[in-house]
Amino acid sequence: MNASILVATISVGVMVLARLIMGGLIVLTGGTPILSITIPVGLGILILIGIILGHRLAWQWGRLLGIFGGIVLTLTAVGVLSRVPEQPGLVIIGVLLLMQGLPLFPMFFALGTPGAERHFRLICPQCGSRKPKGGDFLFTQATCRHCGTMWK
Repeated sequence: MNASILVATISVGVMVLARLIMGGLIVLTGGTPILSITIPVGLGILILIGIILGHRLAWQWGRLLGIFGGIVLTLTAVGVLSRVPEQPGLVIIGVLLLMQGLPLFPMFFALGTPGAERHFRLICPQCGSRKPKGGDFLFTQATCRHCGTMWK
C-alpha cells in the first residue's frame, strides 16, 4: 500500500471513528442516532473498503465526499465552537465535528496523487492519459477520454 492510500485509509478511519463516538454520545444522552450515524458510518466503511481494494467508484466518491464533507463538517464545527461561550457543553460536539471534517481534506488530496492513480488503475494503458471516464455505471471499467481505450 503506497503512502497516499495509507493517508486516505487513515483519514476515512478517523472520520468513521469520530462519527461512531458521536453516535455513542447521542445514545447515552437518550437520542436516537439511527440515520445520523448509520448512513455516514456505512458510507465511510464502504469507501474505506473500496479504497483499500482499489475500486474506482470508491476513489470517485472519496474525492467528491472528501472535499464536500470536509468543507461542510469543518464549517459546522466552527459554527458550533463559536457558540461555546454561551454553551460550554458544545465543545465536545465541535471537536467531534472537527475530527470528522479535517481528515477529509488530506484524503481528498491523497486520492489525487499519481500513486493513487496507479492504485485505482486510472492511467490509460494505451496512451498513458490520466483522465479516464467511467466505462459503466459502477466505474468497474474505465474509458480513456484521449484515445477511447477501455480497460478494467
